[in-house]
Amino acid sequence: MCYSASMRPGRTKTTSFSLDEATLSSLKALARRRHGGNVSALLAEFASREAKFAAAEAFFEKYGVPALDDDALARIEAEWRGEARPKKKARRRAA
Repeated sequence: MCYSASMRPGRTKTTSFSLDEATLSSLKALARRRHGGNVSALLAEFASREAKFAAAEAFFEKYGVPALDDDALARIEAEWRGEARPKKKARRRAA
């Protein structure tokens, strides 16, 4: 479990979110697995990760790195899920 110093009682602000039952149930289950049931810690983890993504996007944009297209994203997601990638055809050598 990973609790940051900013998640200690008294050092946080309270807010509320409106979520459908399925989303709330999923968040609570994930919080149980990753943060001992602490949904606030899970949301803090998400916020921290998104801030890092935003910084990376700004860096890429600044240096002209093109965004990934839908096909590239699909390949990355498939690899992350452990799905087999289509095999490339072997190149033949000229005789």
